[in-house]
Amino acid sequence: MRKPGVHLIGHAVYIVLYGLQIVLSIFFYRSGPINVLIYAGWCILIFGVFMVSWSIISRKREIGFVSNGIYAFVRHPEFLGHMLIISSLALLTQHLFSFIVGGVLIFLLYLAMVEEEKKNLEKFGDSYREYMRGVPRVNLILGVLRICVKRRR
Repeated sequence: MRKPGVHLIGHAVYIVLYGLQIVLSIFFYRSGPINVLIYAGWCILIFGVFMVSWSIISRKREIGFVSNGIYAFVRHPEFLGHMLIISSLALLTQHLFSFIVGGVLIFLLYLAMVEEEKKNLEKFGDSYREYMRGVPRVNLILGVLRICVKRRR
């Protein structure tokens, strides 16, 4: 298990980098030459905010282990939402530094997901292990397909 100080430093670095990504997206908005990426960035940003919001709402309705709502499609919808937001900000700027900061942030989110899964396995045991087998980590398309296949059976 990680030391609380290291965990706190990780959060601080993440917050600073996320803030930097937002500042970059403000200062370098539309600095890239490819307009279709800017439109895609806005669509991805809206969907990312939707994912984060839906995950917060789903989690507040349940106490303990949540496996319904958006959590029936992906195990980490809030992380996925933030990954989408970070990616969209890079697309909105099309600036190299924004892509680098975004990549680092997404890597940090991946590490946080792995840590959270370890905690959930310790806390919820076999029920979480079974949930992991049936629900993808962040692959929303695969999660939707699995739900569709289950409903057809």
